[in-house]
Amino acid sequence: MKTEVDLPELDGPELDWPEFDWQGERRLFIGVAPTLAQKALLTKLLHQLPAPLQAVKCDNLHLTLLFLGQSSAAQARLLWQPLQAQASLPAFKVLLNTLELWPGPGVFCLTGAIQDSRLFQLDSQLQQAAAIAGFPPPQHQLKPHITLARKAKSWPNPAPEAIELTLSADELLLYHSLSTPNGVCYQPIARLPLIAE
Repeated sequence: MKTEVDLPELDGPELDWPEFDWQGERRLFIGVAPTLAQKALLTKLLHQLPAPLQAVKCDNLHLTLLFLGQSSAAQARLLWQPLQAQASLPAFKVLLNTLELWPGPGVFCLTGAIQDSRLFQLDSQLQQAAAIAGFPPPQHQLKPHITLARKAKSWPNPAPEAIELTLSADELLLYHSLSTPNGVCYQPIARLPLIAE
């Protein structure tokens, strides 16, 4: 449940993105995107998914780092401006190599274990910035995954073969989850570089 917070005035230069100026609220999350070559591999996997699974659209493939939920433009600026000011948001790598079914949310996904300590560091920085901006704490610990299909209540038959995908993240994206007549669309509205050490 979203809580009302008093947002302090932002000091410093205005953000460069006009997308940070909207009325009402938007459903937001922070994530990273696979490369075009990785999207091509994932798309082959999507084509192997049998009904009744609903494969996600190729353009929607991403790895979520932090779900934020409903946000005003002012609250999103309050989150993003301090992240923009930091020079130490670390790039990271994660190996995704296991297919998993999460029947609770009805999600079929490609997952992997966190082996890069820089991902833990980035997760901590994002959670701290989100807390300062008044977003609720995450309901689950970070579990790196790329959602392949929704409405997944049982293991697909025939089951696709897992692939190995090493995602090397060097850019952080703020996404808007937008409902359209053609289904949900995840639009990147802001970007920040992740710095390799």
